Amino acid sequence: MSETTETEVHDILVPTDGSKAAMEAARQAIDLAKKNDAAVHAMYVMDMGDAAFVAVPSDIAQTRKRLEKKGRGFTDDISELAAEAGVDCVTVVKSGIPEDEIIEYAEDEGVDLIVIGKRGRSDPDKPLVGSTTNRVLGRTEVPVRVV
Repeated sequence: MSETTETEVHDILVPTDGSKAAMEAARQAIDLAKKNDAAVHAMYVMDMGDAAFVAVPSDIAQTRKRLEKKGRGFTDDISELAAEAGVDCVTVVKSGIPEDEIIEYAEDEGVDLIVIGKRGRSDPDKPLVGSTTNRVLGRTEVPVRVV
């Protein structure tokens, strides 16, 4: 993993699932962005894997709509914090496998740093690092700050 100094940081990706750890990561990312005149990218990934077990296609559409609304709420919360701090914020809601979408977005958008919570809603009892955070750490060339 390459080293990035604070002066090189222009775009910071903050994946969120609305958890306490994700919001703390967002706060730290916003502070870092403010110090470096950088932008924050708040991202929620709808993991539709569980929707495959839904029998009726209209239920999948409803699940997708519900998850998208939830994701918009999470990313809007970060956007509001960024606005209060005078930091530009891009919000993104995608569908897919969380770690794949996080890594792809970071690479495609030229993100300089990923700031991610230690563990999210699906891993509240993990002693060290949650599964999505662990997979992002192991697969990306973009520097990662785990909060």
